[in-house]
Amino acid sequence: MKKIAYSIILICISFSSFGQKKFEVPDSILNDVESRQFEYTFTAKFDYKIIYPTNYDSLKSYKVLLGLSGGNANEVIVNYCYYTLFDSKYFENYITILPLGPFGRPLTELDSTEINLLISDIMKTQKVTNHSWIVAGTSMGGFASFNFAFARPELFEGIITFPGGLKVDKVSEKWKNYKILLAVGEFDEADWTALNESTKSKLEGKVKSVETFIIEGQGHIITPEYDIDKVYRKYFGMKK
Repeated sequence: MKKIAYSIILICISFSSFGQKKFEVPDSILNDVESRQFEYTFTAKFDYKIIYPTNYDSLKSYKVLLGLSGGNANEVIVNYCYYTLFDSKYFENYITILPLGPFGRPLTELDSTEINLLISDIMKTQKVTNHSWIVAGTSMGGFASFNFAFARPELFEGIITFPGGLKVDKVSEKWKNYKILLAVGEFDEADWTALNESTKSKLEGKVKSVETFIIEGQGHIITPEYDIDKVYRKYFGMKK
């Protein structure tokens, strides 16, 4: 776990150091991305980005893809993670929600109260279901995915990480109908692969299905050239 913690620090530094130049996103990708801000405390705001489904109908309620970015989930990182990880044809009929880290904090640091404040605002302001959401996350967001599932297990039907994993040994009994896909880059640190395997071992027999997936030719930060639908194809092809 120490190697993973060190790896996460390096990822945060790399995003901060290279910023917009290395992680720039074509304007066309962000054309349909909207933003919302709500009161987080009496003195601060919480921001998240919203992508509405193709042919959005305000009279319908939609499932949600909750996409959790890595690093400290600032705007540069969130935009890039949308571009490379969360912009997929598989979610054309979902509302995609991309939280930014409040106060520059990684999403893994959100506690259950903060998670519930975010989810409450989403449910209050968006036309969404109260079930069958998917939470997907990378790195710090991959760890945070499990925190969100612990906080609101009834909302989700599955978890996807690129990578991420369980930091604790406990598994919620309310995850028994979950599908979980644990993806990791081919060139990721070995500890991330080991984390996937240990997480899988903890989950087997306690969720509907859990599988691992190697993202070929990629490291910890997925490049725009990779077809991310390969991961989602694997997830949606898993046992229902």
